[in-house]
Amino acid sequence: MASKKKQTRKAGATSKKGKKAASKKSATRKKPAAKKTAKKIAKKAPRKKAAPKRDPLAPRAVTTGKGPTPAEVGASLVDMFNRGLLHEIEQLWWSPDITSIEGMGQAWDGKAAVDGKNQWWLQTNRMISGTAEGPYVGATGFAVKFHLEVEEIATGQHIIMDEIGVYTVKDGKIVQEEFMYGGGPGA
Repeated sequence: MASKKKQTRKAGATSKKGKKAASKKSATRKKPAAKKTAKKIAKKAPRKKAAPKRDPLAPRAVTTGKGPTPAEVGASLVDMFNRGLLHEIEQLWWSPDITSIEGMGQAWDGKAAVDGKNQWWLQTNRMISGTAEGPYVGATGFAVKFHLEVEEIATGQHIIMDEIGVYTVKDGKIVQEEFMYGGGPGA
């Protein structure tokens, strides 16, 4: 039996002297510093409550952004038109990215192009009189009814026109105008 005990000690057990030596080594050895982690433990921000799911059949809010509302822009446009301040309307209310669409199916993009279209119109027509009614306000813009009497310069012909201008407003500026004529396309 004695031989079995020796084998056991040799295999893994330590003597009393070995245990003391091991404990002295561990006492003199410095304990490793706690590992520093790259992530500091921060206070957790409170979780935001999940937005309630919107009923797909319920209406949603519509906005035109910051700045004057469609009602304010429309009222100013009608007032300025009736006072003959056409160029001032463009300066005050047009977005640099405005699009102008005419009832005959043509569009001009950008302030310079739309200004060019208007200059051409004023060079070929002389406005005798004009009035604007409205505005008729919606969520994203407004409409104005125009009644114009113009003379075509090339022929001298007098033309009475009724048209509707539909304006889209974004961030207090007109980003699109579309003119619709009575009597169908190109009338």
